[in-house]
Amino acid sequence: MAKPSKKKNIKLFRLLVLVVLISANTFAWFIYATKIDGSVSVHVKGWDVLFEAGENEVTNIINVNVDSLYPGMNDYHYEIKAYNRSEVSASLSYEILEVRLLNNTYISEEGRTYYNQTIQPTDMTSVELENALLNDYPFSLEISKSNTNIQAGNGIEKVNFDLVWPYENNNDEIDTEWGINASNYKKSNPSSPTIAIKIKIIITQNPS
Repeated sequence: MAKPSKKKNIKLFRLLVLVVLISANTFAWFIYATKIDGSVSVHVKGWDVLFEAGENEVTNIINVNVDSLYPGMNDYHYEIKAYNRSEVSASLSYEILEVRLLNNTYISEEGRTYYNQTIQPTDMTSVELENALLNDYPFSLEISKSNTNIQAGNGIEKVNFDLVWPYENNNDEIDTEWGINASNYKKSNPSSPTIAIKIKIIITQNPS
């Protein structure tokens, strides 16, 4: 009688391990990186944030990174998807916990609470920090949601991150200052993103 093949046994073992890992995970993610014009590295991450019936809340902490920052850069787009596979409708909200912009780190009031830290007088709320990223810099980073409600069964909600920095921004002095600072930071920290955002995604069941 022929002996069982060792290769078949190994393949069967790997398959069983894979099935167990997939079954045990609530959050599944797929990560890949692409290069654009040989200068901007954009990390695109897609999350299947699954909401299950009977749970009041599902949360996940996600890091959003912008590798390079300069006037005239390619528009940056980052997307998070949440899928509702339950029998009840749900709502998605988010809180910005922390933003590191070059060498400066800003922790929101919500972030202080998450880290069990004391809120400082200079801390901004998540909404204030979001508005600052949209309006207070030569670039504009907008965070937006696609829907206000995630339908039951097959509903999808998207949280979008869009950063633009036009080459002609009508303020050459500020563009030059920030461009030089971002370039110097990247030279000193080649493996670190120029902007790093930590955001908390919250999915809650809608009232019946």
